[in-house]
Amino acid sequence: MHSHTVLLALRHFAHEHDELPAFHAGYLVLTILAAAILNLGAFAVLIAAHISLDLVKYREVHHLSWMHTFEGTVRESLVDVFLLVMALTFSVYLHHTIGIAAMSGVLRADLTVARFTGIFLPKFEILERFLGVLLHIGRHMRTVHERLGRSLAAGEQLLVFLLIATTILFVAAPAILGISTSAFLSTVTHEMIPWRI
Repeated sequence: MHSHTVLLALRHFAHEHDELPAFHAGYLVLTILAAAILNLGAFAVLIAAHISLDLVKYREVHHLSWMHTFEGTVRESLVDVFLLVMALTFSVYLHHTIGIAAMSGVLRADLTVARFTGIFLPKFEILERFLGVLLHIGRHMRTVHERLGRSLAAGEQLLVFLLIATTILFVAAPAILGISTSAFLSTVTHEMIPWRI
């Protein structure tokens, strides 16, 4: 009898959670804390999970060809991949400018703003998007990308351009910053191993 009551309460919560301000406040606080605490590797795992889910959605649920499955998956993960690469690029560049920041309080404040904008906000957005998929998984699995089979929209073209530009900046970081490849790889490894907090 007790388990039946718990199931009814959970079912009621699942249907009514969007109406509860306390749920939204708690959700926001937990999302902010997770984005602040977890490193980029944890967010790469979330993106990989989302990509896997989309592969199943397009191939198994909608029975689309591999070409359309690949297209739909890329289109749905484009924002997340760009945000991850941007955050990783910011992380590498900011990590190797800490010595400069120690010289001036103004530079330190600028670096704090840059870290918030370039690392924290992308992590927050990736987590928010992933949790949105999980909270509405039925709808996510039923719907395909609205532009599937059509040319890239202007926003998608901009994202592709920004992703390529950011990737070039990331790969060129050792030359631009004047650091060794081993120092670069050490920073990337530190950021991308998911269990390092």
